[in-house]
Amino acid sequence: MNKKKLTFIGIVAAIIIAWCTTIFNLSGMSSENSNGKSKGIVEQAIVKVLDATNEAGITDSHPDDEKLARAAELINAPLRKVIHATVYFVLALLLLTISRVIFGSKKYLLSCAVTILLCFIFAMTDEYHQTFVDGRTGQIMDVIIDTAGACVGVLLFSSYYLVWWIGDRRPKHK
Repeated sequence: MNKKKLTFIGIVAAIIIAWCTTIFNLSGMSSENSNGKSKGIVEQAIVKVLDATNEAGITDSHPDDEKLARAAELINAPLRKVIHATVYFVLALLLLTISRVIFGSKKYLLSCAVTILLCFIFAMTDEYHQTFVDGRTGQIMDVIIDTAGACVGVLLFSSYYLVWWIGDRRPKHK
């Protein structure tokens, strides 16, 4: 393996480690802290969207603080699940990127399977870790959501890979 590939592998590996550390640290937040932060972010986003749509003349909505809090509460739970899936979607893309460089196309299906397995195992350990955090519980549904996000990442990466592979094998027209 040449120096350029080794450097790339080192950089992607460092990003993977940083990504997994971030996931671990975020799941180490107490439920009150984690939920409060995400609700606050959702509430700020609602206000910004309302301000923008009001300014553009699309809406003329000025909800009070109670309505804003209720709206943020309604959006927060499903949004947190989408974020769960998205985080593991990104992890899968990173893992496939590094395996693609290491193995090339020789063991692509194996790389996909190992990527999903690694994401599943990390999701399980992350949920287990949450059982030790104040107010948090390990949820099998979160493991399923995380693994589903990883599967979508693998499918997206694979569709790109398949198109590239097919395009690379087509006869060149002159």
